[in-house]
Amino acid sequence: MTNPCIFSSGRIRPFRHLFALCLSLAITQNVNAEDSAIKEPPAQAQPAEARPADASMDVTKRIDPTDFKNRFDLRSEYIDYGTASSYVITPRGEYAFTNALALRVELPVVRYDAGTGANADQGIGNLLTRLAWRAVRGEGYAMVMGSELILNTASDANLGNGKNVLAPFAFWSIDIPAAKSVFFPYIQHGRSYSGETSREAVNYTNLRTSLLTRWPSKVYSFVEVSYWFDHERSNSYSSNIKAEVGRFLTPKTGVYIRPGTGMSGTDNRLGVKTTMEIGMRHFF
Repeated sequence: MTNPCIFSSGRIRPFRHLFALCLSLAITQNVNAEDSAIKEPPAQAQPAEARPADASMDVTKRIDPTDFKNRFDLRSEYIDYGTASSYVITPRGEYAFTNALALRVELPVVRYDAGTGANADQGIGNLLTRLAWRAVRGEGYAMVMGSELILNTASDANLGNGKNVLAPFAFWSIDIPAAKSVFFPYIQHGRSYSGETSREAVNYTNLRTSLLTRWPSKVYSFVEVSYWFDHERSNSYSSNIKAEVGRFLTPKTGVYIRPGTGMSGTDNRLGVKTTMEIGMRHFF
């Protein structure tokens, strides 16, 4: 869900060196540890004809959102809303009870610049929890359903929406073998049920389609188009597109870059002008 507390944009700022340093140290550590773990003695190596022709098939198993795994993500995102902007660092943890049931928790650290020349607000944002269950799985398709609960934990009014929001969702995965891709249609409806009475209620629907494509050398691309409908504002809407390119550096650790842009719409609460995100994913 787009951070509903910040609805404007400003100047693009460079990402913090601290995040880049942490990311590089984490990757280096995983490369050293996991490379030694996955190497086999020459006597046990598989014959060439028995190995997969396309190593990128490992990527599918790793990032399949319908096959849950224990994982940790860390992402850094700059969001330009047009007259204000925000910079968000979000750690995310996911615990898989089984490969069909998982709990996710993420707590963003936000810096919000209203674009008025005043000092930027910074602190923690709204805590998000997400329970997801894979209800259906067949040959080449699956369906996941669940709900997000976004809690009003923001340390400043500009860093959250002041509401507790329940947002059930469902999405499907449909394999397209000829294109080495997977198609994901997604629907979510979020509504606030409690929180600060002085803040505007939250009531939105998000329709999203995504296409994951596998490339050689453990590289993948991910294109996502989202439409947001704000029912509190006479069904005003906004749309955006994001394109992610990522690569797994080891069998368990990958990095990615994810730029995005607004396409159309009239809703300043849920719309964006541009975004830029970089991050890493590690699977346990």
